[in-house]
Amino acid sequence: MIEDQRIETFCVKMNEMNLEYLVAYFEGSHSFLEQNLVFLLSDFKSMGESLIMLHVSGASTLIATPSWDAKRAKENSKSKDVIATDDLIGTFNGVLESRKIDLKKVGFIGFNSMKQSAFSKFSNIFNDAFNFYDEDFLKLTSCKSEQEIERAKKATWIAERGYEKMLEAAKPGIYEYQLAGELDSFMKSLGADDNFLLLSASQHNQAVRPPGRRRLEKGDIILGEISPSYEGQFIQICRSVVLGDVNKDDLFEKYQLLIAAFDRGVSAAKAGEKMSNVIRAINEPLETAGYGDYCRPPYMRVRGHGLGLSTILPGDVSVDNDITLKEGMLFIIHPNQYLPETGYLLCGETVIITSAGAIPLTNRRPSLDIIDI
Repeated sequence: MIEDQRIETFCVKMNEMNLEYLVAYFEGSHSFLEQNLVFLLSDFKSMGESLIMLHVSGASTLIATPSWDAKRAKENSKSKDVIATDDLIGTFNGVLESRKIDLKKVGFIGFNSMKQSAFSKFSNIFNDAFNFYDEDFLKLTSCKSEQEIERAKKATWIAERGYEKMLEAAKPGIYEYQLAGELDSFMKSLGADDNFLLLSASQHNQAVRPPGRRRLEKGDIILGEISPSYEGQFIQICRSVVLGDVNKDDLFEKYQLLIAAFDRGVSAAKAGEKMSNVIRAINEPLETAGYGDYCRPPYMRVRGHGLGLSTILPGDVSVDNDITLKEGMLFIIHPNQYLPETGYLLCGETVIITSAGAIPLTNRRPSLDIIDI
C-alpha cells in the first residue's frame, strides 16, 4: 500500500501507460511561479540540478546535486534511495545500466526547463527516443495535498506577521531596501525558508518593483508583495500602506473598488467554475466605475496566479485560462491595479477552494492602512 496519495495517483497512471519508471527533472532555479516536480515527488528542495526516478511500485530514487548535500537530502527526502553527486546525468546513466532498465518503459516530465547541453547528454543515453508525458501527469497535480495546505497556512501566518513588521518599521528617511531587509530577516526568523518580496514606494506608483535606494517620504504609498515559503510552499499577500495621516480621501475611495473586485473574485471562485469567469467577476466593479480600459495590460498583468513549489496550477487568474476549479486548488486573487488618480495599488490574498467556495487564508480582510508618524 502506497502511503502518499499523490504518488499513488502517479503510479496508477504509470501502470495505465505501461511505464516502469517516470523520471522527473528539476534544473535548480527555484521560483514561486514555477513547479518543482522533484520536490513534488520527493519533498526535497535541492540546491542544484536534480531528478527523481519513480518506479511503478511507488518506490523512488532521488539523485541530487551537489554531492556535499548528501546528508540533508537523505534526512529530508521521502525517497528511501538517495544519491548525492556532482554528475547528475552520469549517475543517472549508471543507475539505468545497473538495474538493466528497459528504456522504452521510461517516461519523462519536467524536461522543458533543461539546458541544451544537458538535454544533449540525455539524448545520447536514450538515442533521442524520449517519451514525454508532462500533459498526462501534470494535470494530476492541480490540487494541494493536506500537508501542503497546512504549510500554506503557516506561510500565511508568517506573511501577516511580516506585514505587521512593515507597519512597525516603515518611517520617513529609511531606504526601501532597509525596510525590505527588516521584513525578510524577520520572516526567516519565523520559519520562512524563502521569500519573494517586491517592496517600493512613491507618491504615485507606476507599478510595484524590487526595493531600491529610494528613501521613504511622508505621504508615500508603500506597496508590498509579500510571498514567503514555508517548507517549500509559497503563498502571497499584497498590501498598500499610506505613510502618514495625510488627506487622501480619493485614494481610500478608489481602494474600495479594489476591495469590491477582490470580494467579487472570491465569490465567483467555486469548484466547478471556470477561472476565466473569475477574472470577469473581478473586473466588473472596475469596469462599472469607468476603468475598463485599465483592466488590461499595461495597467495590470493578471488577477492572480498559482503558487509553487509543488504545483502552480490552476495557473494564472486570466481571461484566457479556462481551467475548471476544483477543491484543493490554492492561488492568490489580487486585483492589483493602476488608476490614473491614485497610481498603482496592491490588494490580494491567497485562497483555497473548498466545498464552501474560496476561503482566504489570512485572518483579516484587505484594507488600506495608515502609518501614523
